[in-house]
Amino acid sequence: MRLIIGILILLPFFATSQQSDSTENNGSFTILPVISFAPETDLQFGVVALWALKNIDTGDSEFLRQSTITPFFVYTLKRQILAVANFDYYTQNGSNLNTSLRFFDFPDSYFGIGNDTDPDISEMYTNRFFQVEGQYLKPVSDKIFLGAAYDLHFTSILNTVDAGLLESQQPIGIGGGNLLSFGPSFRYDTRDYTVYPTKGYFLASRIVWNGIGDFDYTTFIADARKYINLKDKKHLLAIQIRTQFTAGNDVPFFKLPQLGGDERLRGIANASLYRERQMMYTQVEYRRPLFWRFGMTVFAGVGDVAYDFDDFELSEFKYIGGIGGRIALIPEKQLNARLDIGIARGGQTGIYIGVSEAF
Repeated sequence: MRLIIGILILLPFFATSQQSDSTENNGSFTILPVISFAPETDLQFGVVALWALKNIDTGDSEFLRQSTITPFFVYTLKRQILAVANFDYYTQNGSNLNTSLRFFDFPDSYFGIGNDTDPDISEMYTNRFFQVEGQYLKPVSDKIFLGAAYDLHFTSILNTVDAGLLESQQPIGIGGGNLLSFGPSFRYDTRDYTVYPTKGYFLASRIVWNGIGDFDYTTFIADARKYINLKDKKHLLAIQIRTQFTAGNDVPFFKLPQLGGDERLRGIANASLYRERQMMYTQVEYRRPLFWRFGMTVFAGVGDVAYDFDDFELSEFKYIGGIGGRIALIPEKQLNARLDIGIARGGQTGIYIGVSEAF
């Protein structure tokens, strides 16, 4: 069993934060220091900024779509670097630019490929990459959006182990590689608020052709979510079903669909433990506030990966469950920091820290 431990220290609300008056519908800005730890990285130090932009009056629409920017930077005692900037921006006419810029010079674990890998058998290597991933969508109505998705990915695989798993299995992409991906994207969105929805649907799909660069394959992604008021806005149920399928036999191992992590089936020991050409999962979460800025969640989920559609077997599915705590970073924008503890099938355990909800 492998335990991923993290500690997020947020200085008391917050010595470094600056927030504007929400009564004037202004934006809010907060900067937070971060200290964390993981077995693969040793101590990590960094900073995260949370910027909820001023709400834009989009006319008579009942939907509030908040523009946010969340950059963060982390440096570890092992001289590893993680720099990310997430942009979710809505224009006056409702168009949406949703993009993440990422630079990783970070250790990663390779457990092999498939749904029966062993969490105790892995190889550490360095995955250094720069990525620009996202989509640009224009509204057909206040609920329906059409546009294009893109993914620019430049990867180097370094510091592999002589006669280790990577060298012995020789997966596609062991030498790294570059790709430029693009394709059509669709979204149906009736959520009342994008940062912390309390009701509505979110249905999104995209087809991305990865054919420019060192690899040639196609990715199909679908994401369906439903948010329900159980009693009132203080008692919420969130449900998600997500699939990611690939067509083609030239998929690099570092781009295969994966289970686990801070958004997908929290509790799986490592986000890289299960990876394969096809992936599906569903998860459900109950959310409610407690007192002051604190809240809590209870969540569960099930899913798996497989080489082909016919290879999915119910008996092999991975099951998870867990609880989480929430603290409001910008209460008037309903933007939370979260600490989730999950347990997966086989006794795997994971602790996750993030900003905003998992889905």
